[in-house]
Amino acid sequence: MKDCDIIYISFDVDSMDCDIVSMGTGTPVPNGYKPEEANEIIQTLIKTDKLVCFEMVEINPVLDNKQNLMAEVSFKILEETTQNLVNKGV
Repeated sequence: MKDCDIIYISFDVDSMDCDIVSMGTGTPVPNGYKPEEANEIIQTLIKTDKLVCFEMVEINPVLDNKQNLMAEVSFKILEETTQNLVNKGV
């Protein structure tokens, strides 16, 4: 990514393993990322000074089969991401 001028991160929550998290997204993926893996990737990527945007998409509580677990897991990731961006001065 050294040749990139800017980085725009769009994190689609359906990349996380639906068997671990839930079906609370439009396209659930079996054998996807564990929440800890997804969070680690995001926290690593946001460290760059080239980051211009971060978004999280595809949370659908209506489809959640585990009492809103997808939204709760996603919110924890978003909360840590936001705090790290604030600490970074973004």
